Amino acid sequence: MSVIVKGMFVNEGNQDFVLHRLKFDVNELSELLIAHKDVFEANKGKGEINILRSKKINPETNKPYVYASLSTWKPNAEVNSGGEKVEVSQHLASREADDDLPF
Repeated sequence: MSVIVKGMFVNEGNQDFVLHRLKFDVNELSELLIAHKDVFEANKGKGEINILRSKKINPETNKPYVYASLSTWKPNAEVNSGGEKVEVSQHLASREADDDLPF
């Protein structure tokens, strides 16, 4: 899932070595970051903003619009059928039994 970053504008660079310029409204961006604090906490303090190309064409430039989108993906904690969190060491623990070897 993702959310469009309102108040952030992606423009083409004005020099060969500048691919894009990001302009943003500080208040809107800070509100967005606060509103999605749970996403950043679930991702160990990291976030991701993707720069995307729209299907719509800008009539002034005759090129697609480019916009920013905040990823709201959160990793799921794996749980067993009893609703308890499964630790990495517990994954396929039964397969490590010596009597289960095929040879």
